Amino acid sequence: MTTPERSPRILALDVFRGMTIAFMIIVNTAGNEAVSWGPLRHARWHGFTPTDLVFPSFLFIIGVSAWFSLKRYDHQANRESLSKIWKRTAILYLIGLLMWHIPGLVVALFTMKLGGFLRETIEHLRILGVLQRLALCYGIGATLALYLPRARLIGVSAFLLLLYWGLMRLFGQGADPYSLQTNAALRFDLWLMGPEHLYHGERVDGQRYAFDPEGALSTLPAIVTFIIGYLTGQFLDQTKDRRHALSDLFPAAFALIAGGFLWSYWLGFPINKKLWTSSYTLYVGGLSLLILCMAVWLVDVTGRAKCLAFFNVFGRNPLLAYITSEMMVVVLGTIQLSGPNGTAQDGFSWLYQHTAVPLAGDNGLGSFVFAAGYMLANWLAAWACHRRGLIIKI
Repeated sequence: MTTPERSPRILALDVFRGMTIAFMIIVNTAGNEAVSWGPLRHARWHGFTPTDLVFPSFLFIIGVSAWFSLKRYDHQANRESLSKIWKRTAILYLIGLLMWHIPGLVVALFTMKLGGFLRETIEHLRILGVLQRLALCYGIGATLALYLPRARLIGVSAFLLLLYWGLMRLFGQGADPYSLQTNAALRFDLWLMGPEHLYHGERVDGQRYAFDPEGALSTLPAIVTFIIGYLTGQFLDQTKDRRHALSDLFPAAFALIAGGFLWSYWLGFPINKKLWTSSYTLYVGGLSLLILCMAVWLVDVTGRAKCLAFFNVFGRNPLLAYITSEMMVVVLGTIQLSGPNGTAQDGFSWLYQHTAVPLAGDNGLGSFVFAAGYMLANWLAAWACHRRGLIIKI
């Protein structure tokens, strides 16, 4: 049996991936989210901020990469290709499911409270999440891509977006079927998983509310984000003249953006990241394509790759950068230190108060300085790992 040929790396895609990782760390680690700048926070509900582009950009990039990685199997659905896809899906899903509980597990082992920790974890385990959605969209999207030609893949994408719109419209409740408390995605997740296994980060009247922005039903349109990336990778690969490719991809990007905008404002399905609405899918798909086009133009057409070399460190080792940046926040959050006036303070807040606040104040600038510094610290760690050839692949 011959070993599948490895696909060459796409430098422009590494740059885009690295830019997304860097921005993700900045928006996820604001020193004080209450005072952080508006563009560095998610839209409260309907609407859009630059932060709302981070997650779909990852999914879009995974789709582009999938086309090139599946070239080694000649894009044929067989035992080898499907086994590889679903092995990656399972590993990525398990990482997303378990990574947040590792610090608590370590503490439980040292304090001899393993039984209580396991019981509490299982009772409140969040079944879905960011990496879980990436895994499911990759597994389902890549499998569809191997079985369906391009025209049918576009048709399936349109069907999924229309189906999701119809389900959300028909099964939402009240005067506004797309509100936080009445939308059909929440109703389905509550029926399927129960409130204990959903994310509890949304607030209503000051109280935390069970709603999962990476829920089961909203995975349907998210699969389309992957497919948009996959078709983009196919087009780039089959159009060797990058200038010619961009002359077609730029209009496609603007068409997707316009389609999302019109679906939101003319057909009444608002752009909403947390619901991953069909209008949002088209809108962010177009924006992601637009950014990739600009990266291809800078790297491949104008030859300015060296100006963007900073992002390659994150771009070549994205999973490591994501895990280390997120896990360090969790670890710091478990450390209790003495805060102002003798109050208890977690390690993350303490670090912010003793680094960024003295430099820039407890305001939007101070929050950004802290987040940028945290991102640079993670970049140095990723650079050290890169120098030693330590790259996490699945």
